[in-house]
Amino acid sequence: MLGRAFEILGVFTQSRRSMTLSELARGSGLPKSTTHRLLAMLQEVGAVERIDDRYQVGLRLFSVGLCSAELELRDAALPFLERIHRATRQTVNLAVLRGNDVVYLAKMTGSATSTPASVGGRLPAHATAVGKALLAHTPLGPAPSRSRVLVPRTPSTIVRPDDLHTCLERVRISGYALDREESAKGLACVGVPVLVGGDAVAAISVAFPSGYGTGEQLVSPLREASAAIGRSLGARYVSA
Repeated sequence: MLGRAFEILGVFTQSRRSMTLSELARGSGLPKSTTHRLLAMLQEVGAVERIDDRYQVGLRLFSVGLCSAELELRDAALPFLERIHRATRQTVNLAVLRGNDVVYLAKMTGSATSTPASVGGRLPAHATAVGKALLAHTPLGPAPSRSRVLVPRTPSTIVRPDDLHTCLERVRISGYALDREESAKGLACVGVPVLVGGDAVAAISVAFPSGYGTGEQLVSPLREASAAIGRSLGARYVSA
C-alpha cells in the first residue's frame, strides 16, 4: 500500500505540480479506483491537497522535505555554484547518486543551454558527467553490472558496461568526467566529484552547447569549487 502511494506521489514533477485523478492514475499505472482510494488516504495525512478536481503535493510533505540532509549539502554548495554561474553564464548543477541514477539538488540555468536536468529529477548516471564523476568514486561497485546493456538517451550514450568501466577508469585518473551529447543532443557537460573524507558525497557540473568546445577550461574552476564545498561540509560535520 505504501509503495503504491509513493508511485502516485512520484507522478508529480516541477512542470506538473497539479493533476487530475485520471492523470495520476495514468501516470502511476494504477487503476483509477485504487488511485482514488490512495489519494483519499494521502489527503487525510496532509501529503496531498485537493483543489476542485485537481490534486497537488501537500504542505505536510514540504515540511518533511525540509528535514532532508541533502538541504545542508545544497546550502553549502550554493555560494560556489553561484560563483561559477556568474563566471560562465552556463548551466551549473549539483547532484547526488541514488542507485544507478543521479538526483539533482540544484540547477542554475545558463543563457544558452537547455538541459534535461531538473531539481528533484533523475537521470541515468552513466549518461551524465555528474553521474560518471560519482560512479568513478563509488567504492561499492563503481558501475552498473557488466551483464546488462545500459539504456541510451542519445546515439552517443555509452551502452556497453565494459566501455563504461573503461571510461570510469579515465575519470578516476583525471579527476573529472565529460558528457559529449550523451544525455541530450547538442549538449556537453564537465563534472567533478565533491569529496568529504575521501568519499564522493555529490558532484557538480557545468553544461554548455556542444559546439562551444571541449569545456576542459572549466575543470580548474570546478575543482576549486568542489574542494571548497568539501571543506565547508567537512567543517560542518566536525562542528556537529
